[in-house]
Amino acid sequence: MAKTRIILDTDIGTYYDDAVAVMFAAQSPELQVEGVTVCYGDTHLRAQIAAKVLEVCERTDIPVFKGIGVPMRDEALMFGFEGDGILEPGEEPAYDERHAVDFMIETIMNNPGEITVVTLGTVSNIAHAIIKEPKVVENIKELIMMAGVIVPIVDEKGVRRSPVEEYNFNNDKIAAELVMNSKMPMTLIPIDVTLGAPLLDEDLERIRQSDSPIAKLTTRIFDLWPPQEKLIYTAVGIPTEHTALWLHDPLTVMHAFNRTLMTTYPLHIKTEYNLSPIEREMYIHNGNGRQEMLRTNPKKLPANMDVALEVDGKAVSKLFADRLAAPNGLGLS
Repeated sequence: MAKTRIILDTDIGTYYDDAVAVMFAAQSPELQVEGVTVCYGDTHLRAQIAAKVLEVCERTDIPVFKGIGVPMRDEALMFGFEGDGILEPGEEPAYDERHAVDFMIETIMNNPGEITVVTLGTVSNIAHAIIKEPKVVENIKELIMMAGVIVPIVDEKGVRRSPVEEYNFNNDKIAAELVMNSKMPMTLIPIDVTLGAPLLDEDLERIRQSDSPIAKLTTRIFDLWPPQEKLIYTAVGIPTEHTALWLHDPLTVMHAFNRTLMTTYPLHIKTEYNLSPIEREMYIHNGNGRQEMLRTNPKKLPANMDVALEVDGKAVSKLFADRLAAPNGLGLS
């Protein structure tokens, strides 16, 4: 069976899930990872982190490229824990000198209809690629994005997730608008769906019990995450205890080759600029006095992308652990 050819675009560093998503992709025999491109903030450091992760995976055949670090408007970078548990003090892993946007354009244009771009952070790099070479839109196979909130939810710890609080689209709003209006084939994996796919305890234990370099690095990253999560939540005004090890980004990578884990629906998604949260849910009282939820959609327009709305969280957790607990090199088979 032919492999799915992808470019993996990531803001690896701030959160744990980008690093493990890169490892998952490197360990997936269904994928041919053409390259890893990085975005958001210090892209030199992020490229070094990605290169080190691939080195641990024994996949130095996958090149890494530094991309766009500054949003098109309203720069506001969030602090993170770049390289903790991954880079050693003074370590400077090398990466490809070509720019991520140029690599993205060249790869897509030289392989029309064959390249899927999977974005795990801002969509800055693909937006700049469209500006520099508009024909990218008609030559890309698909864009799969981990971003957005479609149905606002309150997680089990009482933290509300809304479109305004979402991270990836909001860190480069203009790029997000440009991409969503591009008419390229797109699939959106929103956070309200990825929050249905935590890493289950039994699967985490399988990774902890493995002695492969990938499993050891994954365990080290996961062990560092809970106190980091508390600091990040506190900094944005929603202090909470550790919730779970959500597989936001690995789930998005899975969708590039496995369409059975999530159910998608064609919807029209667009950007809206507001100073306050856009409420997507209203409560009404029916004739019997019961409170029922009414989901509102302000505009019914032709669908411009597929959107994941349901997920098989148990299957996602198992597949993730299967790959990261396995010996290095599975992705080369």
